[in-house]
Amino acid sequence: MLQLLLVKARPLRGAWARLLVVALGAAVGASIALGSAFRPAAHLPRRPGLLLAGRPEPAALEVPDVDRDCRALISTTADLPRAELPPTARPELRAQLLGRTKNVPLLFVSRPEPAPDNAVAAALRQVLESSPGYKSFDTVVGKVRKTPELAQAVFLREGYLYTENPDLAALYGSLTLSLLFRDPELQIVRGAEVLSARRLADGDYEYTSGEERGRRAKLLLFDRIAKAGTTFATTRHVDLRGLSKQLGFDELAITGASDERLLVDARYGDLTVPTLLGIAEGEPSLVCEAPGDRRSELVARRAGAARDAEVQARLVSVIKEQIDEGLPFDEPKTEDGQQDGKLRPEWRTAYLKGSSSFEFNGDRYSVFDASGRPRPPQVCIDFVLDTFERAGGSWWNPLGEPRARAAGRLRFDDSGMANRRSVERFIEFTAAHTEAFDVYQLPAEERVPFRNRAQFFAALYRARSHFRPGDIVAILGPRDDEKLHYHSFIVVAADPLSGLPTELAANAGRPRIRSWEGELSNAPRRSILARIRPKQVWLESFLTPQIEAEAGVSAEDPRPALGPNAKRPTAG
Repeated sequence: MLQLLLVKARPLRGAWARLLVVALGAAVGASIALGSAFRPAAHLPRRPGLLLAGRPEPAALEVPDVDRDCRALISTTADLPRAELPPTARPELRAQLLGRTKNVPLLFVSRPEPAPDNAVAAALRQVLESSPGYKSFDTVVGKVRKTPELAQAVFLREGYLYTENPDLAALYGSLTLSLLFRDPELQIVRGAEVLSARRLADGDYEYTSGEERGRRAKLLLFDRIAKAGTTFATTRHVDLRGLSKQLGFDELAITGASDERLLVDARYGDLTVPTLLGIAEGEPSLVCEAPGDRRSELVARRAGAARDAEVQARLVSVIKEQIDEGLPFDEPKTEDGQQDGKLRPEWRTAYLKGSSSFEFNGDRYSVFDASGRPRPPQVCIDFVLDTFERAGGSWWNPLGEPRARAAGRLRFDDSGMANRRSVERFIEFTAAHTEAFDVYQLPAEERVPFRNRAQFFAALYRARSHFRPGDIVAILGPRDDEKLHYHSFIVVAADPLSGLPTELAANAGRPRIRSWEGELSNAPRRSILARIRPKQVWLESFLTPQIEAEAGVSAEDPRPALGPNAKRPTAG
C-alpha cells in the first residue's frame, strides 16, 4: 500500500515548519502592504474626495479603516463614465475561444479595428465571418498567400490576431508568421512580454529572445505582431497573468470598467473580494481590496496559492524537459494488431543490458537521443506518472552513467498499483487513496462529447471550479475503431479572468502543450470522465526537498517512505 501522507516524521515536521513560516510571513506582509496596496497606481490622478483626502497616511490606518475607505473608493469609481468591453471579455465566450486554440488569455478593454479603406481585405473577412469553415478558410488563405500585406489586412486587427468567433479561433490556430510577413525581423507582443523573431532561409521565423530562443516562432490567438521597430498607437489589452500570480485569485468577475480602472470581484475559492484595479499600458495593478472580516482568510489563501505556485512551477519545468526531449509515443512503427505500450518494456531491457538500440517487429529503435538522453517510449499515463516521478528525482541515467534509474522520493512502481500503465487502474488507485488525491468523477448527464463543442465548453465553464493547474484529467469514448479508449493529460494553465483551464500537457504522439481542441479533436466522441487532483501536502512531501536540493538548500531525508511495508525505491 502506498503511504502517501505518512511521510517520515523529520521531513514532515520540516514541511509544516515551512508552511508556518509562509503563513506568518504572508500575514505580516499583508498587514504591511495594506497601506501601500491602498495607494493608487502611479498613473491614477488624485481626485478630491476620491482618495483619503485630509486623512492620515494609509499605512497608519487600522484594517477596518482601510476596508471601509476601499469600499468608498469603489463606490465612487463606479459612478465614473463606463467603458464598454468587447465580447471577448464575457466568460462564456472566452471559454469557447480559449478552448479552441493556443492563445494568450488577454482581457481586451477595447476592440481592435481592422485595417480601413481596404475593400479586398474587407470582402475576404466577410467570407470568413459568414462561413467560418475549412473550405472558406482555405480559399481566403489561397488568395493572400503571395501578398503578406493583404494577409495582414485580413487576419490582423491593429496587429492583433483577434476574433470573436470560436470557429475562426480554431482555424487561426493553423496560421503561420511566414504567411503574414516577409520582413527580416519581427516583434511579437505576447501580453506583457515582447519577443523578437528573425526570418530563416526557408521563410519561417525563429525566436531570438525569450525562453524559447532558437525555436521556431509560433502565432497564438491575441498575439500582436509587426515588423521590428513598429510603434503601436493604442494598447487594447490587459494581461492579468502576472497579477493573478501576485494575488493568487482563481478568477475575476468584472463589475465595471473605465479607461484607467477595473472594478472586479476577485474570487479565491468560495471567498469573493471586491477589488479595484488600475490599468496602464496593458499592465494591471492593485489599487485596493475590501475583504471585510475575511481578511485573515484571504491572507491564508494567498499563502496557499504561493505554495501551490512553487510546486506547479516544478511540474511545468519537468513537462518542458520532456517536450524538449521529444520522448516518443509508445506505438510501434509496424504493428501486428493493436500493440501500443509494447515498446517501453523492450526499451527498458535494452537500456539495462547496456545496448544502444533494440528491435521490434523488424524495426530498430534508439535507447538514447543524439544528446545521450534516455528515450523511453510513453503512453499517455506514462507521461503523467513520469512527470511526477521526475519532479521528485526519479529518472533514468543518461548515456555515460551507470545503467540504472535514479531513485528519487516517488516511485509508483512501489505503490501496489495494479497496472501503472492503465488510466482506468490509475483512477481506481487514486480514488482509493483519498489522503493523497481528490477524485471528481463527472456525473453521466454532465459528460458532453467534444464533437458538440459549444455544449462541451459551456459545460466545462460551468464545472470550472473542479479544474485547476496541476490536475490530471481522464477522458473516455470511442475512437474510429468504435472501441472505448482512455486518454489522460495534465492541466498546465488557466485563464485568469474566467478561471477556465486552457493549456493541457500530454504525450499523444510526442509531449506537447496544447489547447482542448488540439488534445481532443482526433477523437471528438470522447468526453471528460474524471479529474484527479494530487493534494498539496502529498506533493510537497516529495517535491519540496527536490526543489530545495536543486536550489542548493540542504534537504533532510532524501526519500519518503512509499508504504507502511513498502520497499525502499530501487534503481531499475
